[in-house]
Amino acid sequence: MEIAFVGGSESVLGFNLAGVKKSYAANTEDELVSKIGDVMADSNVGILVLKQSDYNKLPKRLQEQLSESIKPTMITIGTEQSTEMREKIKRAIGVDLWK
Repeated sequence: MEIAFVGGSESVLGFNLAGVKKSYAANTEDELVSKIGDVMADSNVGILVLKQSDYNKLPKRLQEQLSESIKPTMITIGTEQSTEMREKIKRAIGVDLWK
């Protein structure tokens, strides 16, 4: 299983330097949706990483699809407040680690 990142060009460079080989630049919303579709169709990708700000730009239907996806599992990063990771961990292990 591989990790993939989709986001802005600057972030792609950072993920490439960190060893993530499947890092795709998407500077517009259309490119973002297209690249995410490509990653979701790639059976070798187990984890999809997105910036929270990019995730928030996606159409609601795609957000729901990503949130419910098991393969790849989507993880958002960034400074914006998100309870998604907390909920995924709670569902996976049955315990809220933040309490």
